[in-house]
Amino acid sequence: MKSAEEEKERKRLDCKARMLIHQCVSANIFQKISKASTVEEAWDILSAGYGNSGKIKKVKIQSLRRQYELLAMGEQEIVVDCFSRLQILVNDMRNCDESMEDSRIVEKVLRTLTSRFEHIVVAVEESKDLESMTVSRGITKFPRSP
Repeated sequence: MKSAEEEKERKRLDCKARMLIHQCVSANIFQKISKASTVEEAWDILSAGYGNSGKIKKVKIQSLRRQYELLAMGEQEIVVDCFSRLQILVNDMRNCDESMEDSRIVEKVLRTLTSRFEHIVVAVEESKDLESMTVSRGITKFPRSP
């Protein structure tokens, strides 16, 4: 049998844990867990809806792949903004265990650029080995020429 002191400490820790969970979720998710009276209930709700189950991950990666394929640079968009959108998408895909090689990303960047960059794309494709180019910290790195 638990003493009153142990029960009080358990309730305090439970309340603290629920508060931390509430602070870490968006307003939409908070609505789903706000009625939970214990941290275990809140966690069960989160796990059921947002856990890393295979089905949820599969649906998410399908959506990310579609966004990746449809990604295009806007006519008024600057290259840095377009590349940032691509990096965010690639990072999300990698978080879902999708294999994203740098050469694939470099090729996507070159395909995504608008026609006003066509002369640059042609020059890069002709002068560089796309397979050896890397993407690091948001910057496409070109290998040094011999």
